[in-house]
Amino acid sequence: METRTARNWRWEKMEKASIQLSVLVRHFELYNKTEGKSPNTIDWYNQTLKQFGRFLIEKKKSSRLAELGEAEVREFIAYLQERRKWQDNPYVLNHKGKLAAISIQTYVRALRAFFNWLYKEGYTSENMLARLKPPKAPTRVFEVLTKEEIGSILGNIDINAASGARDYAILMLLLDAGLRCSELRNVELKDVNIEGGYIKVMGKGNKERIVPFGTSVQKALLRYVLHFRPEPFNPAIQNFFLTLDGKPLTKNSVRMIFRRIGQRSGVRRLHPHLCRHTFATDYLINGGDVFPLQQILGHTTLEMVGKYVSLASTHVAIQHRKYSPMDRINVAHARPWRQDKPVNKGGSIFPVQSSQRL
Repeated sequence: METRTARNWRWEKMEKASIQLSVLVRHFELYNKTEGKSPNTIDWYNQTLKQFGRFLIEKKKSSRLAELGEAEVREFIAYLQERRKWQDNPYVLNHKGKLAAISIQTYVRALRAFFNWLYKEGYTSENMLARLKPPKAPTRVFEVLTKEEIGSILGNIDINAASGARDYAILMLLLDAGLRCSELRNVELKDVNIEGGYIKVMGKGNKERIVPFGTSVQKALLRYVLHFRPEPFNPAIQNFFLTLDGKPLTKNSVRMIFRRIGQRSGVRRLHPHLCRHTFATDYLINGGDVFPLQQILGHTTLEMVGKYVSLASTHVAIQHRKYSPMDRINVAHARPWRQDKPVNKGGSIFPVQSSQRL
């Protein structure tokens, strides 16, 4: 009878080159869940890696670990740069325009995180994307909401209807506290202290923070919760903001609320994150400090807050055009210089120019 010798396998000696991308993606997802990554972050990684997998299939490339590296990712980036927006969405008929550079950057960051994990876990002997940098994207200035647009938005909400009272409270809270859309949807009754004027928010990375709000928001929230908030669909639902049938708001339902308000008010660019940008900018313009703002927004660094500082400075400069030196000088009687008619005759503020060329 033949006996088999047990072998004490070691991870570094095991053959890993033939592992398929789909297997690695499942392991990566499980790792992120056990690390406490947010559902949005995990979904972002999964969607990016699935898109990468579809690209490999479409181009008839192998998805074995040994054949995945910088070259394949660069081909994927080139593929994305030629790709049309909403190309895979059957509900969007207009596919004009290509993917924005900032969108492609998010794909690259997700792939870099995945390949860095492969290296740290010992699947690869080196980080295959260590030299790969995200493609450059143009730096754009946030176009925040103006006071007139905010007035139009709030003025076109019927606060005497259940949906309107809820929508008004949502807009007021976002514009006064700068919450993310996911944070807004997950806020529960126990998290909102209307009398104290603050709300407990669970942000990215499961980090809880306290966010204050003003008296106008207090009134809007109190009116909604006392008179218009429906009974929850079941006792387990504790979300503060609910649909009319008592269910938690979904990402799509919030998107539809903002689309409807944007159409009514004429501010069609309205979306939840625009309210966050507007809050941060107005907070600084009104004299707020960057460090409290960082805590309120839930940023771990001052990098993003620095962008709001730059934006606020730009808006302050625009608002202070009334101090323009030339606008405050009466130049109405000035005339263009003519050789046959010196302009200093008649009291022009400009002296006669000599014929010397400058």
